[in-house]
Amino acid sequence: MNFPRFLMTASAVLFARDQKNVAAFYAALLGAETNAGDATYTSLTCAGFELTVFQIPRHLLPTATSAEPVQRRERGAIRLDYPVADLPRARREASRLGGSIDEQPPPWAGGDTSFFLGQDPEGNVFGVKVLP
Repeated sequence: MNFPRFLMTASAVLFARDQKNVAAFYAALLGAETNAGDATYTSLTCAGFELTVFQIPRHLLPTATSAEPVQRRERGAIRLDYPVADLPRARREASRLGGSIDEQPPPWAGGDTSFFLGQDPEGNVFGVKVLP
């Protein structure tokens, strides 16, 4: 059976208040390349994985002020986990671009000291797994 090319790779879509900022965050964090984009979306590729960040239309954006701190959204129905080769570099890039990666693994990770949670500039929680 022949499948369309886009079904043969892992991909995800993330909706953002500021898609350009969030796309820049993930591009730097993951060392991803920008495939395509415009004012409404950016498509990133890294090691066969495609992440597309879409701009939430202005009329659908919840009201928020820039004075409000970003709230970490841990109760989402899905969390994306990414491999990283250099955790200190990933932490620096995350911090530089308005996000963070935790210093300690989550309590439920048991003895796995290579998995950490983080959040992007909009509070979306992601995981990073340090490559051996």
